[in-house]
Amino acid sequence: MAVNLSKNRLALLTAYQDVISETSATDWALYTYEDESNDLILSASGVGGLTEIAVTFDNTRIMYGFCSLKEPSSALPRYILINWVGEDVADARKCACASHVATIAEFFQGVDVIVNASSMDDIDPLAIGQRLTNGTAPVASPVLSRLRMKDEENAEHVGTTYQKTNAEIEMKKINREEFWEQAKREEELRKEEERRRAAEERQRFEAERMELEKKEQEEREKRYREREHQIEEQRKKMQEEEEAKERSRNQPLITEPSCEDPALDKKETEVEEAAAIIAQRPSNPREFFKQREGHSQQRGHLTSHHAQDR
Repeated sequence: MAVNLSKNRLALLTAYQDVISETSATDWALYTYEDESNDLILSASGVGGLTEIAVTFDNTRIMYGFCSLKEPSSALPRYILINWVGEDVADARKCACASHVATIAEFFQGVDVIVNASSMDDIDPLAIGQRLTNGTAPVASPVLSRLRMKDEENAEHVGTTYQKTNAEIEMKKINREEFWEQAKREEELRKEEERRRAAEERQRFEAERMELEKKEQEEREKRYREREHQIEEQRKKMQEEEEAKERSRNQPLITEPSCEDPALDKKETEVEEAAAIIAQRPSNPREFFKQREGHSQQRGHLTSHHAQDR
């Protein structure tokens, strides 16, 4: 699978530009893969040259070091790309990344020498300097072209103001500017996409939050209504109990007989009738009973006389 240089393109190129820039002290940048993916990221950078970058490599990773070397015999810096494959990297990962070095070397324009290394012994400054000295191939580097173009612009021509135009240098200058403009455009598009995704994520989060708050509000209102119902039922029950107690306090302990009792009315009627009958008799009842008692005694004497005569 091919190496991905577009995801972190601006960060990669910014570190590369710091290394090749005359105004920057940075002289090396170290790149590696993000986790186990093929996305190339910037790992570190520094100003200590080849000595410093050599101690930064990791034996468990595949890394790429872009370093600037300044030789005493040369006025221009030379650039090397160290293809580091750690000794502890799995064989499958080594095979998957074997074809990436050519793409990365083309991406970082101006590489003079590619050094394949898997241990500290492979990064020998003397051996690397010897390879740079023995190299005779012309370097198609935009950095060197920029320096040559500056020298030509600053050169003074005696007796004339004519400036020679180098078509190759001008073309490379245009290509370099277009390259950076394209990198900036791609970075802006990437940032815009990230902002759009972040806005969508915020909207989704806000919608979920509002939905959750709505459900919680409904639950609170439901519990509040249930509580009010329970309180109302309790209040009615207590009121009924108070009313029952009040009725029991007002009820008399002994129930008086009713004046409208039919049995009592009947007894009074009989007494009245008896009194009326007695009142209608010609004589006193007591005298009546005495007379009857006297007659009874006389009949008794007569009966006893008749019996003696016989």
